[in-house]
Amino acid sequence: MVDYEKLTLWQAVRRWPRAVGLSLCMSLNILLWGYDTAIVSNVASMPVFQEVFGEKYDDHYIIPSIWLSLWSLALPLGIMLGAAAGGYIQDLTGRKWTLGIGSIVSVAAILTCYLSDLAAYKQSAMFGGKLLEGVAVGTIMCSTQTYLSEVVPARLRGPVFALFPAFQLVGQLIAAVVVLGVLPVKGPTSYRIALATEWPFSVFPLALAFFVPESPVWLLQKGRTQAARDCFRKVHGPKVAANHQDLFEDMDRAVTEERWAAQDRAASYLECFRGSNLKRTAIVFFASTIPDLFGLTLIGHASYFLQILGLTHSMSFIFLLLGVLLGLLANVCSWWTLLRFGRRLLTLVTLRIVSVLWLAVGIAGIFRSTNIAYFCAAGMMIIIVTAGLGAWPASYVIASETSSLRLRSKTQGIGWLLGGAINCGFGFGVPYLYNSDAADLGGKIGFIYLGLALLGVLVTWCAMPELKGMTAVEIDRVFEKNVPVRRANTAQWESVPSEEDEMPLRNISTSSSTGPTAYDAASSASGAGLVQEHAARKEANVPIRKRPTF
Repeated sequence: MVDYEKLTLWQAVRRWPRAVGLSLCMSLNILLWGYDTAIVSNVASMPVFQEVFGEKYDDHYIIPSIWLSLWSLALPLGIMLGAAAGGYIQDLTGRKWTLGIGSIVSVAAILTCYLSDLAAYKQSAMFGGKLLEGVAVGTIMCSTQTYLSEVVPARLRGPVFALFPAFQLVGQLIAAVVVLGVLPVKGPTSYRIALATEWPFSVFPLALAFFVPESPVWLLQKGRTQAARDCFRKVHGPKVAANHQDLFEDMDRAVTEERWAAQDRAASYLECFRGSNLKRTAIVFFASTIPDLFGLTLIGHASYFLQILGLTHSMSFIFLLLGVLLGLLANVCSWWTLLRFGRRLLTLVTLRIVSVLWLAVGIAGIFRSTNIAYFCAAGMMIIIVTAGLGAWPASYVIASETSSLRLRSKTQGIGWLLGGAINCGFGFGVPYLYNSDAADLGGKIGFIYLGLALLGVLVTWCAMPELKGMTAVEIDRVFEKNVPVRRANTAQWESVPSEEDEMPLRNISTSSSTGPTAYDAASSASGAGLVQEHAARKEANVPIRKRPTF
């Protein structure tokens, strides 16, 4: 058997070229998230937009602070709602058609924003459109992450999920360029063009839904084994699929075991908080907060924050663009680091380095001068590079692979929901910490992020197991047997399974059986549950394979 963990990145890409291409196409959905995140703040900076949606203040127009805050909160709040709904819709309609539903909602949301200046209450209409867009983004993001976690081979999970922050940054960069390009346009047409440019990003997931195969895991969960095999061939190509049937069997085996353990009960959100699933859900939630812990929220406000520290408008904007480019480069480099090192190790090391850097920023913030402002700016650039090489992309990998296959869509929904709530809190509270009319911490906010980064190190050390290269079945074992986090990827666990650990397998024939058995008939019958299959197997005297250890 091939040792997939010894494959280099290039060897893995050559082994699964179609899966890599599919992953790239699916990851393009992330552009919508990054683009939408940046377009609101960038459009709000346009003079014409401020004149239409703002109020007269002295001799110029400004957007009232309350509406700026509400528009900024609309996206993460909508993402929370969309993720919760997306987790349910995915199990109902499938992964790819949930993308289509989110895409249609996004088109309607952008239309609402586009026409909002014609409404009697312009600001409220814009808020409604951005909230609806957040719902669409949450649904699309949750579905994309679930789909990729189910079809990407374990060896490529790290590099593929490193595309999430990379494409998020690309989307933000495109939005900034678009707004700069439409600034010379006169009248409301300028910001309308900027808003309309979101439509191509919104339509893309719907177009994708018509071409990509459905997730084989979802089809297996619905009992459609042959359809799952067909989609597995489409994902990997006929030749590759034929040479890697072990990947499909691992997938089938994990789904069957989880259904057996659940006694054929339908998956529910409540189940994500029971037994070993509670720890898995907590890890997914923690992983979704890692970007906030290392300071991504503050770095996103770098342009304004650095102006408060004393930099000019132009210089602060240069540092903002530099941060985006450096973050993008670091995330590209993380394709190698995630392939070479474990998620737990990368998170621990990079968060420790980040904590030291924030300490330096905090100490520098005690003093006020232009040179200190440059020092803080350089520190933030190094932080985004450090996190981009490890903790930032690793957080998406951890969130995608920790949950069980059976509860994956719902756990992803919970992760995005709770993570969105934390992001809302940071987005609303951080400006009050550094702004001159509030806490006025300035660079001393580095001390707060020092504590947050150390909190991330502590939780990672105490609660996060290393899951790099493990199959879904092996990951299930780690949590079912409560394997110590520091031994999860190295220990070989030996146990004698009990009768409850026995697992029925589909379509297994024996040398003493030349024709269809009672078990085969039971397993192929429509609606036959796993409990009935187990009984039929015993009655037909077909051996029962014990649940494996690792």
